[in-house]
Amino acid sequence: MEYLWYVIASLGAGIGTGLVGISAATVMVPIMIVLCPSFAGKMGVYQSTAIALMSDVLGSAGTSYIYIKNKNIDIKRAMIMFVCIITMCILGSFVASLVGDVVLGTFTLVAILIVGIRFLLKPDTTKEALNRNQKLTNKEIILSLLFGLLIGFGTGFQGSGGGMMMLIVFTLLLGMSRKKAIGTSTFIMTFTALIASISHVIIDPDIIFEKWKVIIVCAIVTTLSSIVAAKFANKFEDKIVSITTGTILTGLGIMLIILKIFFI
Repeated sequence: MEYLWYVIASLGAGIGTGLVGISAATVMVPIMIVLCPSFAGKMGVYQSTAIALMSDVLGSAGTSYIYIKNKNIDIKRAMIMFVCIITMCILGSFVASLVGDVVLGTFTLVAILIVGIRFLLKPDTTKEALNRNQKLTNKEIILSLLFGLLIGFGTGFQGSGGGMMMLIVFTLLLGMSRKKAIGTSTFIMTFTALIASISHVIIDPDIIFEKWKVIIVCAIVTTLSSIVAAKFANKFEDKIVSITTGTILTGLGIMLIILKIFFI
């Protein structure tokens, strides 16, 4: 029965990554620690986070490939954040190894709900993105530095890919279209998830031997579902996918907040 939940959690994570650009850990960790007895307790949180991160590496890589193939990536506008995030992710992972693991914060879950509602209310961001200057303004440079440092440390310390927070910054503050924001965030998330997963395995190498079957199942399901979702996202116009994205994020946000309040 637990393997059914692993598949469901991985499907949700893959669809979330490919369609929305969120970290697999955001979906997988709450489901696994609440519904899977094998991941009960503090150690279960740590192990489920590590497995989600390992799944995130392949899922994000597959997703970013599809978005790059469809020219939906803007690494130039995100270069400052990219450097800051990778650097601080390494530092955050080191600090996490000293103080232990933490469950996804309430702020992250509320952010999912807010972004979901935002996409429902304003689904078409393509025109706004086209009107933006390709060169970052001084204000955007400062915001990129600030949020890059914060998101980078948070992803390394908390053990999540940081996709949701990057999506917020890229769409609301840097003026990217939804598709480019997701393509760019999943590209960066491939590296952050890799760094964080390596950190988790170094701290607890036994997870590879104890949970290798779960790792394989979650990685395969997450990767395949993320690629399918990414193809769907790139096939249809921005407005249709944004409404789908908003619906999924709003429902997911409500579900995860309920799990956080009553079960975690």
